[in-house]
Amino acid sequence: MNRLIVIYDSFLPDQNPLEPTLTWRLAQDGDWMGPETRGTVEQLADAQVEAGAEIWLTLTTPEVVMVNQEFSAKEKRHLTNLMPYELEDQLLGNVEDFHFAYGHIVEDQVTVAYTPIDWLTILIDSIEKAGVEITTCLPLFLLLPWEANQWSIRWLGDDNLAEIHYGKDLGFLIELDLLKDALESLSATLEEKHRPKEIKLFGQTFEDLQVLQNHLPESLQEMATSQQWDQWLSLSLETLPPFNLRQQSLGRSLPVNRWWAQWRPAAIAAGIAAALYLGGNWMQTHQLKQEQQALIAETERTYRTVMPRGALADPELQLRNQLSKFKSNSSGSGPSVVGMLAQITPMITQADEISVRNMNFIEGDMRLNIESPSFQQIDRLRAQLEDQKLAAELLGTSSVPNGVQARLRIRSNP
Repeated sequence: MNRLIVIYDSFLPDQNPLEPTLTWRLAQDGDWMGPETRGTVEQLADAQVEAGAEIWLTLTTPEVVMVNQEFSAKEKRHLTNLMPYELEDQLLGNVEDFHFAYGHIVEDQVTVAYTPIDWLTILIDSIEKAGVEITTCLPLFLLLPWEANQWSIRWLGDDNLAEIHYGKDLGFLIELDLLKDALESLSATLEEKHRPKEIKLFGQTFEDLQVLQNHLPESLQEMATSQQWDQWLSLSLETLPPFNLRQQSLGRSLPVNRWWAQWRPAAIAAGIAAALYLGGNWMQTHQLKQEQQALIAETERTYRTVMPRGALADPELQLRNQLSKFKSNSSGSGPSVVGMLAQITPMITQADEISVRNMNFIEGDMRLNIESPSFQQIDRLRAQLEDQKLAAELLGTSSVPNGVQARLRIRSNP
């Protein structure tokens, strides 16, 4: 596998995440290929295309802090939501201003890295806008060789910072003058089983290694071994999978542009076929909809010839329900509407100047709204109905300009 190891050194003069100066070198199957190169993001993009390599962006900056944090079993499910607030006392600012990334969980402990989110977001966006896809982002010191119960310390001599890799996914940058106190404090806080049994020192010259040796605490002097390697030889590329800062809001976006370039011809052909298919279906659907609308309009017109008023929902079912009311009543609750009309129609016809305004019939119960010039005529009709063994109940009367309006309830008299 080809990898371009890219270093962003925040201590370079005039370094700016908006227009970063980067250093990179190609590694193939763990072996370095060619010299290191320093340049712009555009030059890095050309190098990535030429090498066909994935990008590991490594950071040399004190802005990234890594800690090993304990948590309870009940917090595991919501670890990413709760952990930032458990570290709030360590932050110089608000929790919302920091990016948090997490390593592998081992029992009740997890490695957490945090850094101000703005500068890292700007850096990643600036690089990827040039077409560079960053696979992994991590602090550079995590690529120092490391084994259990071993600490790796590197000082290149050209600056005042030493890099320490003291545990799986754990390390830090510190000024050389503070190294002794930092290592003494670190050793005192670790459990016995996690303290080092060997310390590897890396430097470019014998003099650098001697300076580094002199800055170790006396308790660690005897377990230190020195190796005169340059910056690239001391990097370990076998750390898989590495700790990755590209999590949460800084997670990798999908390589849409690359996928589109590969699938564009097939997508165009599929699009043409789909357009033809959908176009034919749309024409058929449009014709069927026009026919359906014509049928609905005709059905409504037919229904309104029978039922001019009322809501229209299901014309066929509504008509069937209306017709069922005119059939003989088999439920035993009373006569049918036809039978009752046969009884009362002759009497209404013979009654002088009585007119029916509307009629309603439900299960043997007929209600009539009638008008007459006088109340006596209405009362006489009611009496005639009762003589025909019908129960006729006067529900109410009211005066109208032409006389009296009354509401009669008529039903069979058992």
